[in-house]
Amino acid sequence: MRYTLRQIHCRPWKLNGLSLKLMESHYENNYGGALRRLNAVTEQLESLDMYEHAYHMDFGANARAYVETFLRNVEWQGVEDRYQRAVEMPALQPIAQPEYAELPSIGVEEVKERLSSGEPLQVIDVRPRRSLSRQQDIAEGVLWRDPELIEDWIGQLSKSDPVVVYCAYGFHVGCNTARRLREAGFDAKYMDSGHSGWKAIGAPMKLAT
Repeated sequence: MRYTLRQIHCRPWKLNGLSLKLMESHYENNYGGALRRLNAVTEQLESLDMYEHAYHMDFGANARAYVETFLRNVEWQGVEDRYQRAVEMPALQPIAQPEYAELPSIGVEEVKERLSSGEPLQVIDVRPRRSLSRQQDIAEGVLWRDPELIEDWIGQLSKSDPVVVYCAYGFHVGCNTARRLREAGFDAKYMDSGHSGWKAIGAPMKLAT
């Protein structure tokens, strides 16, 4: 089981007294880093050789005896109490964007996997120019295009290959660009966590030039 990235739960540019850089750092490094470590631990556990590492010293090849002994040591009431506390805690709700309800989105992990597999996919960074200048980095293998000049570059895209566009965080700029592309006949989606999501999953970056 892999844990997938969730979109940032605020509009960072609207926060009072907290800088964009601070919010991006928390999301990309703290949250994203914790998610990457959790997935790494999960992968290690899934590939664990139980015979060699878990019970051979005490139980030899008798896996059944190990499992029965382990279960006798579980404090089941404590497990039940923790489970109930976990399921009763409300999850953070994503920011509602009803004006884009009909617009298809795609997760950053899926975009990365499809690019890695060599699938023909046109991925375009459409952060506003001011955002690109401030952050000074871009996803490896992705083109930046000015969202305000879409009519100048839309003709360079192929209608035979899907298009994914993203802005800084996955909100209105990316959504509006994807909508315009779909109106022009492209199979376009917006990436729901934007540039910060790409950084949060540890995908390759490079300096913007």
